[in-house]
Amino acid sequence: MALDRSCRLDHHAYLVGDVPDDLIEVFPEGVQVHHLPEYPRAIHYSPTTHVPLAALLRLFALEELAKIYHRVIYLDGDVFQAWGSLADLLDLPETGRPLAAVRDRSHWPDRERLRHQKSYVAALNPKIGSNYFNSGVLLVNGPVWTSGGYSTAALDFFQQNQGLCLYVDQSALNAVIEGDWDSLSPGWNWQMSKTSYPLVSGRRPRLVHFTGPIKPWNDRLRLFDPAIFADMKQFLRKRGAEHLLDPGVGPDGFTLEMERRRMRELAVLVEDPLGKRDSIKRFLDAEEHIDHAAGIAAYGVGAAGSV
Repeated sequence: MALDRSCRLDHHAYLVGDVPDDLIEVFPEGVQVHHLPEYPRAIHYSPTTHVPLAALLRLFALEELAKIYHRVIYLDGDVFQAWGSLADLLDLPETGRPLAAVRDRSHWPDRERLRHQKSYVAALNPKIGSNYFNSGVLLVNGPVWTSGGYSTAALDFFQQNQGLCLYVDQSALNAVIEGDWDSLSPGWNWQMSKTSYPLVSGRRPRLVHFTGPIKPWNDRLRLFDPAIFADMKQFLRKRGAEHLLDPGVGPDGFTLEMERRRMRELAVLVEDPLGKRDSIKRFLDAEEHIDHAAGIAAYGVGAAGSV
């Protein structure tokens, strides 16, 4: 909210189940918190990945908000807003498609996709092809979403094809949208991986998405920029909720063995930055991205505030 000074946005947060009161109280004034005692629909889920059942809450949130707003900007809880206002997304032209998103990082490299990824997508829906998006950041067209019944369709697909949905609702959404979505530059959903890690500071993407099980709040080896942890700690301190952080995470209490492990893992992450850049350069600068065509910057310039 601190970066969105245009007053063009309403802010909503969705929670479900048993959530401690002190966690709910962390949300700043101005955020409308929707705390659901349970899911509006019975869901059977047998997790096979790190993706929690709570990811499905995205579908209920979008179903509700798309009926109220012409455009809905959705962010996962592990997305860090580095700079700029999300309201800039509201200035993108409408195309009649249900959403705009960033291609999943598994589809960024120029090389042919791995066989298991190709078979996974084809099993979901052969119409997807290479147009498989990451659901961590979405710009949803409210009327189109509502009229198409996409939330219900995705829930139905997930319940009926759970074995195919390796990434839970992301899989189901891609299956029912069938590749019919607008592409955003990856700066709007910079998904951290071994490939993208060494490029993040030079590109300065707007939104950094910590895909995978390691998040800034459990990053014991400080593999991510410590400034992100510091921002989170400062926010919680101002809200009187610093106790919510695990004291073992962050710059304090590092042992020599932890430092050795950190250096070994960082060496892998930062190796061959030019080669990694070349492997995804075509996608990074593709003219197909609608924000690029509209002249809306997805990356910043300079070092200040970089992540």
